[in-house]
Amino acid sequence: MKRLSLTIALGLLVAAGGYLGVAHLSGGAFPTPGLPIGGDAGELRRISLSFWEDIQFKDFDKAASYHPPELQESVDIPFLLQRLFVVRPEALDILEYEVVMVDIDSTGDRARVRTRLKVKELARGKIQEKQVMLYFRREAETDPWTMRLEDSLRSLDADEDKKH
Repeated sequence: MKRLSLTIALGLLVAAGGYLGVAHLSGGAFPTPGLPIGGDAGELRRISLSFWEDIQFKDFDKAASYHPPELQESVDIPFLLQRLFVVRPEALDILEYEVVMVDIDSTGDRARVRTRLKVKELARGKIQEKQVMLYFRREAETDPWTMRLEDSLRSLDADEDKKH
């Protein structure tokens, strides 16, 4: 009986370790009960999901806190959301959000996170899906990642000083 219990316990430990290893190698794509694994990709995934949760609950001050400290006071999250969805943020209900892809550049200091949102325009009752790319930077490997939402939503105006 002791041997069977030990075999089962060892099997469970190996399975749990294997699962956590796969979750880490996937960049945190697999759910882990509060364990901060997945390296930088896992951290970016968690930041992005937390950001959209703050937007979902209209906590724009908290959503601005993912930006660099010098921009947090000046970033206008409601304005940027209105540019993205062409609807006032009060009339927008974010139903679902997920991280589709995390991409970190070769220097390890720039990243982009593709997210998929399902939103409902409350006035018209229209449901739409939108993909939004979030851009992140950090100065050094030990620094925290900070978002650049205004870069993510930048309009594609032509540069007048360049030939087209």
